[in-house]
Amino acid sequence: MDTTTWLCGPPPATGQFQRYPSRFMFNLKKFYPEFIDENTLHMFSGSSEFGITTDYRAETGANIIAPFDALPIPDNSISNVLADPPYADHWQGQWHGALPKPKHILAEASRVVGKNGLIGILHIIIIPAYKEFGIERIAIHPILTGPNNAIRCFNVFRKIS
Repeated sequence: MDTTTWLCGPPPATGQFQRYPSRFMFNLKKFYPEFIDENTLHMFSGSSEFGITTDYRAETGANIIAPFDALPIPDNSISNVLADPPYADHWQGQWHGALPKPKHILAEASRVVGKNGLIGILHIIIIPAYKEFGIERIAIHPILTGPNNAIRCFNVFRKIS
C-alpha cells in the first residue's frame, strides 16, 4: 500500500471557494494518471479541468445538481470518482445541514464506479475499506498544506467487484 506524503499548499486564494489544495492535482496526475479522464466524477465540486462535476448546490455550476448520496447516475457507469467533501463543523453553515458521513460518500462512489475503477476521497480521517462495497484500499496519502493547516489524507480505493 502506498503511503507517500504529498507536499501541497493551501488552496489558491482566488476562484471557487473550498477547492483542492494547491499542487494536489499535480500529485494526482503524477501518482494516478488514470483519474485524469472525462468520465471521472468529482463529488462536491462545481468546477474541474476534466470529468463530470456534481454538487447539491446549484450556485456551484456543477454538471449534475443532486444530493451526494442519491446521484442520478447508473450503477458501474463511471471510470473513477474523486471527492473532497466538507468535513469540519466550520463548513457546516455552507453545507446547510449535517456533514456527509465518509461511509455514505464511499457507498455512493462504489455504486457508480465500474470494476477496477479508482475512488479517491480527501478527508481528515482514514476511511475504512468497507467490505460490503466491494473495494480494496490501495493507498493513504498524507496531504501537507503548510503551518496552521490540518493534515488531511487522500484515501484511495479500487473497486474489485
